[in-house]
Order: sequence, then C-alpha cells, then structure tokens
Amino acid sequence: MSQIALRLLQFIIGFIGIGIVVLIHEAGHFIAARLLGVRVETFGVGMGPRLFSIHGRETEYRFSLIPFGGYCRMNGSIDLVKALRDDVKSFDKGEYGSYFTTTPLVRLLIFISGPLMNFILSVLLFLIIALIPTWQAVDKAKIVVISDYPSLFGSSITQDGIESGDTILSIDGQDVEWWQEAERIISEADMPELPMTVLRDGIQLDVTAHGVLMDGTYRYGIALWQEPVIGRVEGTGLFKTGDRIVSVNGKAVENTYDLYMESGKDMEIGILRNDAMTDVFLPATTSFPFAWQSELVPLENLGFFSSIASGFSKAVETVVDTFSSLGSFIHLDSEQVRNEITGPTRAAQTIGNITTLGFKSDATSGIRAFLYLLSMVSISLCVANLLPIPTFDGGQMVINIWQMITRKELSPRSYVVFQIAGIVCTVIILVGLYSLDFIHYFG
Repeated sequence: MSQIALRLLQFIIGFIGIGIVVLIHEAGHFIAARLLGVRVETFGVGMGPRLFSIHGRETEYRFSLIPFGGYCRMNGSIDLVKALRDDVKSFDKGEYGSYFTTTPLVRLLIFISGPLMNFILSVLLFLIIALIPTWQAVDKAKIVVISDYPSLFGSSITQDGIESGDTILSIDGQDVEWWQEAERIISEADMPELPMTVLRDGIQLDVTAHGVLMDGTYRYGIALWQEPVIGRVEGTGLFKTGDRIVSVNGKAVENTYDLYMESGKDMEIGILRNDAMTDVFLPATTSFPFAWQSELVPLENLGFFSSIASGFSKAVETVVDTFSSLGSFIHLDSEQVRNEITGPTRAAQTIGNITTLGFKSDATSGIRAFLYLLSMVSISLCVANLLPIPTFDGGQMVINIWQMITRKELSPRSYVVFQIAGIVCTVIILVGLYSLDFIHYFG
C-alpha cells in the first residue's frame, strides 16, 4: 500500500471512529427526549447533503453523505418563532411534545444524557478490551550477573553464589516461571539478603543474592539472560526471523550481551539459519535492525463482573485526568498548547495511525488499539460537553439548574441571545482547533 493510500485509510478510520462517538452522544439526547415526552423532529446520521430519509411515526431519520457524527433536532421551533413574534416573556403554551413547554428538570436530563452516554460508552469499551484475549511477551527466568559485563552496565555488583546462566525457580519462597515475574519480585524486595532457588546444569541449588544499598534501595546486580534469537526484523534484508546469532567478530555469542559488547564497531556476525551457517556484515551501530524473540503467553482474563468494575474505574480515572489536563492548559505557553491540544484532523490521524500500527502486529492488537482510542475520545467528548459554554450541554445544564433554583424561566428573547452567543463561541473554538491542525501540518 502506498503512503498516500495508507494516510487516507488512517484518516478514514479516525473520522469514522470519532463519528461513532459523536453519534452515540446524540443518541443519548434522542433516547432521553423520547422517554421524557419530547418529540424529536430529525435524528441525523452523518453530516452534509442528505442521501435518504426514513420517516417514522414522529421522527425523520436522515442519512447524510459524510459518515461523521450526527445530530438531534427536537420539536419546538414553531413555539420559539411564535413567542418571538408575539414578544411574550415565557413559553406558556406550545405544540405537542415541544422542548420549550417542558420543565427545567426535563431539559436538564435531556442535556446530561449526551455526556452520560459517552461515559457509558467508554465503560463498555474498556469492558470489551478487558474481555478480549491478550498475550504477553515473556522470557525464561534465566539470568546474567552484571559483573560479567561491567562496561555495559556501568556497575560491578558481584554475586558469589550465583552465576550467569542460572535459571531462577523461586525467590523468597515465591515460585517463578518467567523473568518478568522475577524482575517484579526483585524490584519490590528491600532486604540485604534475598534467598533464591536456581537451576544450574540440571541441579537445583539454594542460593542468596546479596543486595548493595544504592540510593536507598537494595540492588542485586541481576539481569535477564536473553537468547540471541531474532524474533522480528525491522527494515533490512540482512536478517530473518528465527536467526540464531552464534558469533560476532570471531567471538562466541551465548546471550544478547555478548553481541552488545561489540556495538559501535563494524561486525562480522555468524548466524545459524535453517541448520546452516551464514555470515552477515553489519556496519558500526548501536541500534540493531531487529528485535529479540520472546515467548507469548495468554494473560488471565478478569472475568465479566471484574471487567465491568475495571472498565468503570478506568473511565472515572480518565475523566479525572481529562479535567486535570484542561486545568493545566492555563499554565501552558503557545508552543505547548499546539503540542498538547489537537483538532479533529490530527485526532483522526492519530486514531488511524495507532490503529493501523496495531493491525500490523495482529488483528487483536489493532482492535484493542481502536477501541481504547475510541474510549478516550468518548471521555474527551463527555468532558468537553460538560464545560459551561453556551450551546454546549454544560452551558444548557447551567441555565436549567439556574431556572430550577430561581424558579424563573428564560425568556424566548434571552434564549435566542444565549444561542447566538453559543454559536459564536463554538465557531471560535472550531476555528482555533482547526488552526492548530493547520499550523501542525503547514506551519
């Protein structure tokens, strides 16, 4: 696929994702309005020129050309025009199912339903992500004593009873299968002597790792022994997946650190490939064009109810983080604002880019990436609409709360002024966001 086609695909994926989130938001308003007795004149799917419509008993379901978002137009336009024409102070009487003849509480519930639907969507997406089977890259708990490679680690912590090549079986009574488990236990240990059981040449041995106090924490001078087998090749034809590096510049390679010892030099690398030896020349580099092979094991699923709790917790955490980020923007300079805030175009590109990168790995990774990004966009839309800006849900909610407290209705003329101010604010915000995107791409 060409770069232009890939970039176009990324934008399409991103805009469709954002469109779904916006559509769900509007569906929240639609459902609440119908349940609370307010007629919905039009529920639009997409934007731009109309393709076709389906007329329900009370609502026109309009499908438009651009599959991006949607809108929900409630009944009440006749009431508003009539009230303005008659110059009345309130909406005393109106047509059946009119938005303007409802109570402030009903209107508040209708407006809060959009952000609430986005929050619920985020919880559901996090739930689905938690239920999707996932795999973790792990390595056998075979270890290296870093004193065998002092120039690489910049440290000479020694271990008398432990040798490079040992495989950890348990640490302080906790059984260990993978290095990642061992690394976690070791990092959390804070004791001068750490008992271990290791396997050496087929024999189990009880040993003790002696800690050295550094910066207030005990360090044990133990690292992962990684077999020098290539798991993924990145942008070169020199290496192939499954290659086993056996020598570099005439020196035997038993683990990856033996290769790293020669980094920065021109390298003659001996490779075992399909039971045959071959030699590869690699110019001096400190960044190798491949990744090492690891094993993949399935992560334990949380279960349905635990996943619901996890999804709710992550959604709440994301809401809090988003509000916190909005607060921090006050202290950012113009360059930081350009880097931190994105408009719809860059947001769509980011969604599409990360999703396609995920699919390059495997379908599950691509789906998880897409759902995760949608959940983040859904929370962002939820939070943005709660801001007390005219025409935003938050602004409408503030007005209806004020009416509930003061028991005074907003006059039709004030409503129009409020809507005009809101449209101006919305245009300014959109221009600002698209300007940031323009500066990013062409500035």
